[in-house]
Amino acid sequence: MTNKLITKTKVCVGWGLRAAVIILVGNLALAGCSASANRPLQLLSGQGPIYPAAARDKGVEGVVTVRYDVTVDGHVINARTVSARSIFDEAALVAVRSWRFNAPRVNGEVQATTNRESTVTFKLEGADRYDQY
Repeated sequence: MTNKLITKTKVCVGWGLRAAVIILVGNLALAGCSASANRPLQLLSGQGPIYPAAARDKGVEGVVTVRYDVTVDGHVINARTVSARSIFDEAALVAVRSWRFNAPRVNGEVQATTNRESTVTFKLEGADRYDQY
């Protein structure tokens, strides 16, 4: 069974900065209880997008929407842009492909997630962190 809902997240990166890797820690489950627990998709790690030098030099800002799937072992696969092509596409794809997740658990079974959608925003000023995943 796979989750076919399109979920959306936003990511923001500032001028020439690599965003710190954000580690989200879920609630700890008691031994023996975790197999039956439901758990949402949880981001464990990943690199922030790197602002392309050509875009920075030209003063260009932009947004890239990336759609991807997450396997049961938490790897991003099938990453592709769904917005118009831009100078930021490759940087956004590299960042999203580096993300690692705890896949969701439904009725005690780990599930792959399909059609997850994230928006990666590139701004020159005032955005030196991730807003959210």
